[in-house]
Amino acid sequence: MKIAIVGTRGIVSSYSGVEASVSEIVKRLDKGSYRITVYCRKAKDNKAGGNIYNNIKLIYIPTIETKHLATILHTFISAIHALFSGNDIVHFHCLGPALFSFLPGLFGKKAVVTIHALDWKRKKWGILSRLFLKLCEYPAIWFPHRTIVVSKVLRDYFENKFGKKVYYIPNGVSFDSCPARDDHRLENGRYILFVGRLVPEKGIHYLIKAFNELKTDFKLIIAGEPSFTGKYFKHLKEISGKNVRFVGFVEKNMLKDLYQRAYLFVLPSDVEGLPVSLLEGMSYGKCVLTSDIPECVEVTGSLGVYFKVGDYLDLKDKLNYLINNPDLIKEKGAILRKWVFETYEWDKIAEGMGQIYTSLFMKKWKK
Repeated sequence: MKIAIVGTRGIVSSYSGVEASVSEIVKRLDKGSYRITVYCRKAKDNKAGGNIYNNIKLIYIPTIETKHLATILHTFISAIHALFSGNDIVHFHCLGPALFSFLPGLFGKKAVVTIHALDWKRKKWGILSRLFLKLCEYPAIWFPHRTIVVSKVLRDYFENKFGKKVYYIPNGVSFDSCPARDDHRLENGRYILFVGRLVPEKGIHYLIKAFNELKTDFKLIIAGEPSFTGKYFKHLKEISGKNVRFVGFVEKNMLKDLYQRAYLFVLPSDVEGLPVSLLEGMSYGKCVLTSDIPECVEVTGSLGVYFKVGDYLDLKDKLNYLINNPDLIKEKGAILRKWVFETYEWDKIAEGMGQIYTSLFMKKWKK
């Protein structure tokens, strides 16, 4: 069967957990059963390069690189191209792209939508954009033949609101046993790590403010890039103390180094779906400190350490407590590592996605 992936920046992208999830799943699908095409934006966003990656076809579609038009325009053109390229299933990712999930049905094809988060909650959007994204919940549920969500929190939200079944397929992690590199020349275990896009809903400003008030020789390492949030990035640098370091986008091997050597991983978000960076931090045996939003609590349960979302003083207290309790850090890290591989392993997740595709394909031919 032929499957087209649209609505993302591409594969092996540096952009977000959405692209990371797509990359990990499609490369695990049996290429004897599936012929997969991923629609990409600019080549620089796709670290795979070229037109083929792991027997996956990459098609680059141009778009207008603006905050409000880039994704919508790219998704529309990609979906039309996919429908005239013999694909059996078109898989849309995220709420905005779901607007066009009615198109495959018009051509006798099947549509799948994966919702990765409630994007209308993100602070980078203005009032009209938030309204548009909230309204996109309706086509995301009613247009496609299958709607998938990445967390149980999202599943409960949509099933309670719309009274329609949605499918839960989470993000995941893979085991990497290669040794760490030493590219950053950081003292082992003497820094706190954040990994993610530099956008307001990630709560990085809470983390910096809390860290600045600590009496410690630890460093705070922030890995990631802005996403049409240059003013926010500038603000973050303005409020940062001398022990805060921004390292920008980090390639895979260097990122692994950062995870492995970190003392603690922190995710202070206001909004999440199922954060890949949190799963990655756990997979490297790190204790994790997150905001107490339901999406984070779902992942770590009683094993995590939480602060009240948006409360930098509570975050400061939890940071101080964990810095002064290294034995607890090691104990929780070891337990979390075991837990994440038992629960969020990419091979099992890819198998679940394959079952969705196969059920739709078989249904098509039965008709």
